[in-house]
Amino acid sequence: MYKFALNKKIGGKDGSSWMDLTRWVSKDECIVKKVFACREDVEFVDHLIQLNNKKTSNGYTLKQSTICAQKLAQHVGVYAGDDESYTVFAPMFDRVIKEYHSVDVKTNVARPENYRTKTIPQLPEIGKTAIKSTRIRTARNLAGYPFTNNMTKAQRIEVEDIFKTIFSGFEDPLLKGTYYPMKTMSMEKKSELVDMHYLYINNDPTLQLCGVYNDWPEGRGIFINDDRSTGVFIVWVGEEDQTRIMAMNNGSDVQAVWNLFYKGLEAVHKGVKAQKQDFAFKESHGYLSTCPTNIGTGMRASVHVDLPKFKTKNDLKKYVKGKGWKIDIRGTRGESTNTDSDGYTVYDVSNTERLGSDCYSQIKTMVDAVTALLQ
Repeated sequence: MYKFALNKKIGGKDGSSWMDLTRWVSKDECIVKKVFACREDVEFVDHLIQLNNKKTSNGYTLKQSTICAQKLAQHVGVYAGDDESYTVFAPMFDRVIKEYHSVDVKTNVARPENYRTKTIPQLPEIGKTAIKSTRIRTARNLAGYPFTNNMTKAQRIEVEDIFKTIFSGFEDPLLKGTYYPMKTMSMEKKSELVDMHYLYINNDPTLQLCGVYNDWPEGRGIFINDDRSTGVFIVWVGEEDQTRIMAMNNGSDVQAVWNLFYKGLEAVHKGVKAQKQDFAFKESHGYLSTCPTNIGTGMRASVHVDLPKFKTKNDLKKYVKGKGWKIDIRGTRGESTNTDSDGYTVYDVSNTERLGSDCYSQIKTMVDAVTALLQ
C-alpha cells in the first residue's frame, strides 16, 4: 500500500499544474488520485513530471488519461488512449492496475485465447427457475489503432469498415447476421434495439468527457445474429472499446451461452487476422482495453438470479464479501441500481477477476458462487 500525502501539490510553471490534486473533483478514494498522491515516493514523483511531457504515437497524453478523475467523481478515473499508453505511461498505469486487480504486471503472464472446447460446470436444478438470463461479454481492440476515446473521424470509419468485412465473412449459421450502422439506423430500429437491451447509447457522462462519443454516430453500430435459437450473439462497434463481443440468452444454460460466445469470439479473431490485423495484447497485461479494469481476459460472465433471502443488494454484497468470493453484485439495470426499497430480489452476479487468471477460472468462479447462493 502506498503512503499518501494529499495535502501536498505537484506542478507549476512546467505545465504540470493540472496535477494539483486539490483541483480534482474525484475524492481521495479514487484509484488514480491515490496513485498521483504518492508524494513520499520521490522517484515516482519525478516519473510523473517526465510522463507529463510524453505522448504516444497517436498523440495521447497523461493529462488526457486522467481527465475523468480531474473533472468527475470516479472510482478508477483513468483511461488508456491506445495500446501504447500501457507502455509509455507504465509507471502510472502499473500502479493503478496493481491497486485495482491486486496483480503486478511486472510478473504476470497472460496467454492468448486458444479457443479449445471448455466444459463449464452446470448450475443446480433450482437454477432453472431462479436464473432469469445468462450473459457473457468481452472487450477487444485492434493493435496499433487508437482506442475509441482517441480516434479521428476517419479512423472510426476505417475500424468500422474492418469489422463490417469480418461480419460479412461469418460462415457459421448461428453467427451469420446483420450489421446496423448507427449513422443510417432509423429511429424505430434504434428504439426497438434499445428496448430489447441490445443497443448502447451515448448517455454516459464519463465516456462523453474522455472522448468516446466524439464524432457520434460515425463509426458506431451493432451486429446481431439472425438465428437466435441457441442465443443472441452481438458485437458492439465503437463504444468504450472498439468492440464489445457478447452472447446472451434467457435461462441458466451457461454452457450454451459460453459455446456461442467463444465460437463468435474466435470467428471475429480469425476475421481480424485475415485482414493482417490482430487484437491488442501484451503478455504482461493480456488483452488491452480502454479502461484498465478490463485488461486481461476482458470477460464479464453474469447471470440474473432471484435470491429472495437477500432483501437488498447491500445485504447480498455483505454476505459475498464475508465469504471472500471474487464476484460482483449489481442490480439488473446496472451497477448503480438501488434495490433497497422495491422488494425486487433479482440480482446480477458476475466474476470480478479479469487479470491474473483465465476465462475458464473466471466463469467457474461465478458459477460456483451462484451455486452456493442457490443452495
